[in-house]
Amino acid sequence: MDSLTVSSSMLIPSTSNVEMSPAMLGVLWGIAHELDRRRVPADKPDGVWLEVPSQHLRNPEGRTDNFWLRQCLNKLMGVKLEGEYRGDPWGAVILAEWEIKEGGSLVRLFIPPAAVTAIRSPDTFARIEMTAAYRLKGHSRRLYAALADKKRQSKKTWHEYSLGELRYLIDAVEKYPRWADFRRYVLLPSIDDINEFGTVSLKFSQIKRGRSIVGVRFDWSWKNLDEARVTDEENARHKSARRQTSDGTAPPLIETEKPQQTNEERAASAKKIMEEAGYKR
Repeated sequence: MDSLTVSSSMLIPSTSNVEMSPAMLGVLWGIAHELDRRRVPADKPDGVWLEVPSQHLRNPEGRTDNFWLRQCLNKLMGVKLEGEYRGDPWGAVILAEWEIKEGGSLVRLFIPPAAVTAIRSPDTFARIEMTAAYRLKGHSRRLYAALADKKRQSKKTWHEYSLGELRYLIDAVEKYPRWADFRRYVLLPSIDDINEFGTVSLKFSQIKRGRSIVGVRFDWSWKNLDEARVTDEENARHKSARRQTSDGTAPPLIETEKPQQTNEERAASAKKIMEEAGYKR
């Protein structure tokens, strides 16, 4: 194996305490490649033992005695992950155990469950984007694809479109020429759909020239791994079951109906009302 193809999003954004050196990233990419080769799911509940040829984890132009590889493995055992999943904080390490065997040619690595989830996070995001691609319709799908493309172009937090560009982008050139109608029937529903299914929290603001609306600015925050996991789980549920409370029941749509009064309670209530109105027998 001369090279690895690894998603640029696989940089473990939740690492909290150690700066990842190029050598450490090389080891991490080797681990990611092996998890991918074995098709280990991102949500695997147990840790994983991997066996990887040491040459796949070393700098091909560096030392071959595994001296620097051992240093990297020790440092990776100190790299902590942390986050908050469904309101509950969690913490883990990337690498829990390692050993070099067979005269230095083979490395055995134990990857804890949370680290598997973090390393395989591109699969989580890819699954959500595929879900969005199928479930989002029409204008929503086109807008989501455009924003995802901006993310891939390293547009970090926002982008502006003229109204003409936006209409062309989401295939609404001839629809709703009035801004108020376009906003109500095209833009707002598309944003609601994207926030419901996508990996991004999206909002927009109007760009004005005088009193005229000439463009739209989109501001976004792409979800972190924990938020994406929640989105992925919610998208897997039936639409009627999404966003239910933790006990499995949906929030009430109306107030709980009051219990019926007894005859004595109704008489006492009527008497009180009459006395307050100044009525006397």
